[in-house]
Amino acid sequence: LGIAEDQRAAALQFFVEMTLMPPDKVKEFEGTSFHAWISSKNVPGPLYSFLVSLCCDGMFMLPSDMLDAAEAISSLQDLFLRSGGVFCKGGYGRVAEAYCEAVRRYGSSVQMATRTEKILVENGSVTGVQAKDGSIYHAPVVISNAGLQPTVLKLVGEEHFEAEYVRYVKDLVPSYALLGYRYFLSGPVTNKPYGVVFSDASPWSKERLERAARGEGSREGVLYFEVPANYDPDAAPPGKQMLMTGSFCPPDPEMSTEEIQAWADAGEQTLFGAFPELPGLIESKDLYTTKTVSNATRDATVPGVGGETIGLGQIAGQCGDSKPSIRAPIEGLFYVGCDAGGTGVGTQQAIESGINVAAAVATHVAERK
Repeated sequence: LGIAEDQRAAALQFFVEMTLMPPDKVKEFEGTSFHAWISSKNVPGPLYSFLVSLCCDGMFMLPSDMLDAAEAISSLQDLFLRSGGVFCKGGYGRVAEAYCEAVRRYGSSVQMATRTEKILVENGSVTGVQAKDGSIYHAPVVISNAGLQPTVLKLVGEEHFEAEYVRYVKDLVPSYALLGYRYFLSGPVTNKPYGVVFSDASPWSKERLERAARGEGSREGVLYFEVPANYDPDAAPPGKQMLMTGSFCPPDPEMSTEEIQAWADAGEQTLFGAFPELPGLIESKDLYTTKTVSNATRDATVPGVGGETIGLGQIAGQCGDSKPSIRAPIEGLFYVGCDAGGTGVGTQQAIESGINVAAAVATHVAERK
């Protein structure tokens, strides 16, 4: 990392302190931003950039002055002590497919292309859901993975909640978003399956992101890339590669074409700086945006929100004891996914939420009986 020799002992001491911090001590930093905590330790700039840009920015899709310190520390401990990350042969969609297979194996059904349009409520309790084609499915319990804000504001409707709860839901803060390209290459550009391009100038702050969004500052920051065929050779034709990129942008799915291109160009400039031979290998490229993400995963129900990468942001004040409850204030309605019920990074957080919500629902059903 280029840390000066006279700073290395202190940097190593900090690293050991963070990595081996006991859980009760980690919890003390709940509600403190990661930036405030790490800055109080006077760590060298390169180590700050490593922990923020290489690790935390992409793990949480938040600038470090918004990120909850306890959430960051515990996840960094997972990463450094227990390794991190998997790739599924056949693509990461195999995770969802495996869950669907388990649902069928244990006697239930999965109905694809059956979009839920409405969660039905009577007398303060859920009664089922209505699909886009008008079909109604009756149930005493509904578990929504559509996101807390879309569930409350669109699928159920504000009229079924107290005004104070609606205000609380509308004020919840999302993560930021990624956009980038899928580059289809005539030949390999790297043998690495995944990488991060960052520098001492890469770490984002809330103010720098807001200035960049207004066009008043550089949009260049940390850039992530992944080459699936370097995990799974069957993911690309022999001798070719598909390289995907992602870089920060606001979560608004209605960004203008000009804004989208400005953020995409900034990421591409960083990529081409790291791989100057890459432009000559491009056969075609495909841009994905916040609109793509929103269309696939999350209805836009609050202005400027809907294309976020993770869901609700793991910011100071939205984590730990302040994390939204998995139980809605409507009998039989539960939230599952990154917005409630879990900790950690992305899919890890969502799966932990699934495990915790499953246990809570089982208890709720047993109590009803």
